[in-house]
Amino acid sequence: MNISRVFYTDARYALEVTYTPDVVFAKRESGDLKLQLLLPRSPIGADKEKKYPLIVDVAGSGWHGVTGYEHVPKMVGLASRGFAVACIAYRGTEKDSVTYPAAVQDTKEAIRFLRANAERFGIDADHVTLLGDSSGGHTVAAAALTGNEEFFNIGEYSDERVDVNAVVMFYAPIDFPNLIADRKAEGKRLRRGEDPYPIEGCEVFGQEFYENPEENLKAGSPINYIEGCGRLPAFLLIQGEEDPIIPMAQGLRFCDRVIEAGGRAEFVKVCGAGHGGACWTPEVMETVAQFLLTYN
Repeated sequence: MNISRVFYTDARYALEVTYTPDVVFAKRESGDLKLQLLLPRSPIGADKEKKYPLIVDVAGSGWHGVTGYEHVPKMVGLASRGFAVACIAYRGTEKDSVTYPAAVQDTKEAIRFLRANAERFGIDADHVTLLGDSSGGHTVAAAALTGNEEFFNIGEYSDERVDVNAVVMFYAPIDFPNLIADRKAEGKRLRRGEDPYPIEGCEVFGQEFYENPEENLKAGSPINYIEGCGRLPAFLLIQGEEDPIIPMAQGLRFCDRVIEAGGRAEFVKVCGAGHGGACWTPEVMETVAQFLLTYN
């Protein structure tokens, strides 16, 4: 029989992926926090000492908390491109009866744990990215902008760095004081009982939110930490044009503030996409990969 068809592949994208489940990275009263680790497998004959840049993935949950499994299928493609990906669990307001900044604290401890174990996992500790969607996008922005402040850092590995090179945020609320006005200006629907305050206030802070709503909205907004951040990472924001709850003005304003502060930020609009999976197209993921190859 003759060969009927020939295909060509780019060796850079031909890496297989190994999966290491349930790696404990933090101890909490509510139980161990675990991460799901995806690692590229070097081709036969490749440098076995190669270290891979790290992506710490934080799935959205409405601040209710996640197990770490939610984004594993989405992250396989990035791992096959040569990134180590850690999909982390974090505590939530309903699941674990905690409030802001618990998810940020958990994310930062994951960064420190992975840096402390970089040799064990084959991670390049000098090249770290945070990636999150929706409330996870809010969490990674806050984690990237708050440095070593004690309020945002708990747990072990305190001698490890928490700075990151890049942040990827999908459809994230990041400016709470202006969220209602942005929704009204763009014709987004308001949920029951959220005017004059966005419902996100309760999701982030629980019932404690109403003790000082204006100050809590400011304190919980990553956009307010840009100017105080010593070294800004590069930001990539991705937003569905038809997102029913997150206004595009949130991301655009955030990008403007980052650029005004001397940083780099890019905003990608996904036409026809709403809030969720429709934003995760092959084209968008290729954009994410190229962004990280450039800035991580």
